[in-house]
Amino acid sequence: MATYLVSDIHGQNQAFQKALRDVSFSPQAGDRLYVLGDMVDRGPESKEVLLDLLALRQAYPNQIYLIKGNHEQMLEDWLSGNGNPELYLRYNGGDATIRSFLGNHPLRRAFLDRMPSLQEQEEARQFILSRYPTILPALSSLPLYIELPADPRTGAPAALLVHAGIRPGIPLQEQDPQDLLWIREPFYLYYDGELPVIFGHTPVPGLPQYSGSGPWRRDNIIGIDGGAGYWRGVMLVEWPSLQSIFVPIRDRQSSPQVRVY
Repeated sequence: MATYLVSDIHGQNQAFQKALRDVSFSPQAGDRLYVLGDMVDRGPESKEVLLDLLALRQAYPNQIYLIKGNHEQMLEDWLSGNGNPELYLRYNGGDATIRSFLGNHPLRRAFLDRMPSLQEQEEARQFILSRYPTILPALSSLPLYIELPADPRTGAPAALLVHAGIRPGIPLQEQDPQDLLWIREPFYLYYDGELPVIFGHTPVPGLPQYSGSGPWRRDNIIGIDGGAGYWRGVMLVEWPSLQSIFVPIRDRQSSPQVRVY
């Protein structure tokens, strides 16, 4: 009955599945998994990561927990016809997610190496919503954080799980959702609260004085983003021991071979 934490899978399904296999992850045996957002974008198999995790959560609702990251929020906004499509598709890897959902649909070409027109985006949006009608409600319902209670059985302290972090000095219930999804330096440089906070969003090599292996730690905050969004790898962390495994992204070009008709 182990508990595992992972963040920022970013469509790297092969590395993620290998990490689960390497620890013999088994929800059937009572193992738990907490995913701290950014399941999608940039990598080649965002659809597979998201749909598989949603299906696993449905089968094991008391053992699989998913938190919203800024990339889930951008996908939700795009599917709703909101947000900044150029920021999402061109600069944040949303085009890879849309391609993964389009499969071999001819519209796939429009999301490859160029900014699709508004009409192409709308056609793709309607195709995805009609084929995967549960995606938008699922994204909308993802929580922004989870409070883990202390566990006397394992000695685990209470902890806050959140994608990006929190604004220091502000009560949790009053936090700005934008901070929970996007904050960086004001959190990881200055947070000094008593409650341990586990976060993703900022890859560990980019955090101050990172040692080069495993999670990043400073006082009561723990960073677990292995950098899959930047073709580094997926980090799976056991809680509360913080023992981890790291599965590197072996092939930057790895992607399902799709024939467009």
